[in-house]
Amino acid sequence: MKNQWRMILALLIALVVVIFALLNTQEVELNFIFGKFSLPLVLVLVVSLILGALVAALLSTMTIMGLKKELRKQKDDEKHKKAKLEEEYQEKLIKIKSEYQRKINDSRTNNLNGN
Repeated sequence: MKNQWRMILALLIALVVVIFALLNTQEVELNFIFGKFSLPLVLVLVVSLILGALVAALLSTMTIMGLKKELRKQKDDEKHKKAKLEEEYQEKLIKIKSEYQRKINDSRTNNLNGN
């Protein structure tokens, strides 16, 4: 059912575009630096629409790529920070374990010497 509605909507849009094209067939003169051109109004509008869509797509793609690059960099920085914190934690843990083991050894030595 969804696809039928999509098809009907696509046909309605196509019908509107065809009617628009038929109503806008008059010639329009375009002035450029290198010359003048005379084209149907509908062609000028469609080409302008397509060029605008391409520029918008290009700019949004560049923005998305920049944001992805920034996100990737932040994730890498976070990984490095986690690795550094893990390393510091392991070093502190080893130090505390060695101090605790030394205290146990000192306590055993004192108990053996005292008995």
